[in-house]
Amino acid sequence: MDSYKEAATGGENSFSENERISILREEYFSRLIEFLPIVFYTCDEYGRLTFYNKAAVTYWGFKPELGKDFYHTGWKIYSIEGKPLATDSAPMALTLKHAKPHSGEVILENKDGQRFYILSTPKPIFNTSGKLVGALNIHIDINERYILKQQANQAEEKQQLDRKRMELQYQQMIEEIEDYAIIMLDIDGNIVSWNKGAEKIKGYKNYEIIGKNFKNFYFQKDREDKMPDRLLEIACTEGRASHEGWRRRKDDSKFWGSIIITAIHNDKGKVIGYTKVTRDLTERKLADDRINEYNKKLEAKNKELEQYAYVASHDLQEPLRKIEFFSKMLKDKIDEKEDALLYADKISAATQRMSKLIKDILQYTNTNKDELISETNINTIVADVISDLELIINEKEALISFDGLPKIKAIPVQIYQLFHNILSNSLKFSKGTPHIEINHSDASEEEVSSNDFLRTGHKYIKFTIKDDGIGFDPIYKNKIFEMFERLGSEKGGTGIGLALCRKIARNHNGYITAVSEENNGTEIIIYLPEVLTGTEKP
Repeated sequence: MDSYKEAATGGENSFSENERISILREEYFSRLIEFLPIVFYTCDEYGRLTFYNKAAVTYWGFKPELGKDFYHTGWKIYSIEGKPLATDSAPMALTLKHAKPHSGEVILENKDGQRFYILSTPKPIFNTSGKLVGALNIHIDINERYILKQQANQAEEKQQLDRKRMELQYQQMIEEIEDYAIIMLDIDGNIVSWNKGAEKIKGYKNYEIIGKNFKNFYFQKDREDKMPDRLLEIACTEGRASHEGWRRRKDDSKFWGSIIITAIHNDKGKVIGYTKVTRDLTERKLADDRINEYNKKLEAKNKELEQYAYVASHDLQEPLRKIEFFSKMLKDKIDEKEDALLYADKISAATQRMSKLIKDILQYTNTNKDELISETNINTIVADVISDLELIINEKEALISFDGLPKIKAIPVQIYQLFHNILSNSLKFSKGTPHIEINHSDASEEEVSSNDFLRTGHKYIKFTIKDDGIGFDPIYKNKIFEMFERLGSEKGGTGIGLALCRKIARNHNGYITAVSEENNGTEIIIYLPEVLTGTEKP
């Protein structure tokens, strides 16, 4: 300040104008630095302080002695991350050591324990000869910026912790779910995560399956058909794929799985993996199958009932005709006791026969077929049929011969319907005075083995019913056994009778066929097992 006054007023030792300006400038900057709110100090090449301003005192917490105390006197230095920093690693030390600037963010702690977050910007000082003689340093306060950064980091860390906690909770929740198999797949379909539901449904422990491909859950046929690959492809292109089908457990047992595969995308929209959720719907599937099977059986039963409605009406026609016919005869012969009693007996017999037919049909339609199998005397069956067809037989003066027919294990009501339909047809399509022969023999092993409908190794009885009626062209030998098929309409009929005969034969694990020529009669051939061990399923 004194030199400043001398320079200003001009004294005994007056300065030149240039010197005066230089002094003034030096004084000005000195005063400016002294009162700057930022830390400014200089030191010699050894680090001893040669100058510091008032702001620097706050950092040290005391006034250092120039030329004696070092710039780091009373300081503790830390990296910006808070780790202790050796004195010779501080920015000023590195600047003095290498004679070039070494700026850096550090934390300074004074002797009072107060911490300062600063940007240290030391610069080397050289003399006119280029020799390092010291350094100056300015501390830029980054405390506020650091606090904001720290707060931002803490907020981000909290978000990350919250996210991780939520992910952990979500993962734990996923792992604990037992009703659904929830797994993660990589881009190639390899398993990267596995929950309890997956273990329960598929049978694999977590360590047994992670890293393996989800194709393991598909049976060989599905793998050969590329089903797993197609599902991933659909999920990749459309975002989601779903499917239901039989899936494979670890023990090779199967379950009905309903699966949903969803693609996972990164921030750029690229597919990086998949989630796969599987639900075991085996019980539902089995229930549906049972319902479908029941519906099929019900449908078959309804068709069967339709057929038997026809049979009932058809088979009952003859007893009704007899009742009607003999009732009329009874009226005409009411005064003739012997004839009246004969006709009354005929009516009673027809009524009883009709009642038995109704009971047999009702029993058949309401009882398990296998429970109806019993010893069946074919002689008795044929006799009952002839009795029921008495009127048409007498009307046509037909001769039906049979003798010594065997007993077999069968369903009596069906065997009755079988012979009733065949004999009715023979009488219906007769010419002149009908002659019908019923014979039987044991079927040869060759006959059985050459017939796809018969069971090799089983004994069959071969029945032949031969008439001398109008016959038919041999090309129609199979067509006559088809439902609603008739070879001509002049004789009436629905075409159901012979179709029902074929069904009865098959229901007894047997077979029926026909041999005929036009105007040369027909021979119906029936193969029935001696012992029926089970009926054909509808």
